[in-house]
Amino acid sequence: MIKAEDLRIGDLVRYGKDIITILATHADGLVCFADGKDQICVEHVLLEPIPLTPEILEKNGWKKRTEGWYFMMISKYMYLSVEFGYDNGIRVFLKRTTDGLYVKLNVANNVHELQHILWALGLDAELKV
Repeated sequence: MIKAEDLRIGDLVRYGKDIITILATHADGLVCFADGKDQICVEHVLLEPIPLTPEILEKNGWKKRTEGWYFMMISKYMYLSVEFGYDNGIRVFLKRTTDGLYVKLNVANNVHELQHILWALGLDAELKV
């Protein structure tokens, strides 16, 4: 289950066997998505997160640096790093190529959490799963 306050428009989540894109969230916990030409609204408790995997990162252009460590260049001197294998989850860092300076951004165990980080940085968060 995902908390309603953790969902944003554009998030990718699972509803049953389907992967859906959130179109709207409401204060009462309803979340809406498109089903063909219709818009369907359901309780947020019916939605499940999509676990972030190396396959999803690679499908979206991330490069494997070493086992469990993936990166994506976002400028000539900056890249995002996703590192698997930590006790508290998958860590996301913003790193500088010139001197290795980095900032830990957050833990992102699920696709929608990585989308939030990408949006906050002004990057394309429309991921393929």
